[in-house]
Amino acid sequence: MKDEYEVGYGKPPKATRFGNRPQPSRSSESRSEKEAAIDIAAAINGPIAVARNATVVRMHPHEAMLHGLAKSGLRGKLRAMKEFFLECKKAGLLDAPPAPQTSGIITVPKGVPIEIASRLVRMAGPPPWDGDLYDQCKAEYERDCENIEKLEEEEKARRDAEAT
Repeated sequence: MKDEYEVGYGKPPKATRFGNRPQPSRSSESRSEKEAAIDIAAAINGPIAVARNATVVRMHPHEAMLHGLAKSGLRGKLRAMKEFFLECKKAGLLDAPPAPQTSGIITVPKGVPIEIASRLVRMAGPPPWDGDLYDQCKAEYERDCENIEKLEEEEKARRDAEAT
C-alpha cells in the first residue's frame, strides 16, 4: 500500500512534482538581446496617422490628443472638457489680453463730439485717429442724429394727433 501514491488536491503526480517541467529562461541578458530598446522620445514626438473627415492625416500626438478631447467634450463628457481647458490654460489661450497702458485720461481733439470720440476709442483706441475712420464715424453720427430728430418729430406729430 505504501508503494501506491494517490493523486489529488495538494498531491501532484510524482513525474511533475518538483519542477521536472522545462522552465522558461529568466535571464535578463537574453531578453535584452531579443528586444531592441524603444526610443520613447521618437515615439512621442513623431507624427501619427489619424483618421479625420474620412481621410488619413498625419499630426503630432499632442494635437491628436487635443482633437480627441475637444470631440469628447462636445459630446458632453465633463472630464474631457476639464482636461481640454487645462491644456488651453497651460498654453495661455484663456488669459485675457493685456490692457493698453494709459494714464486714465484721454484728450480728445477740439471740435470732436464726445459720442464720436467714445466710439472711436472703442474701435481704434486713443487718439490720434485715422482721418478716414474719423470721417466715417462722423458721417454715421450725423445720420443717426438726423434719424433721431425725424423720429422725435414723428412722435410729436403722433401725440398731437392723439390729443385732438
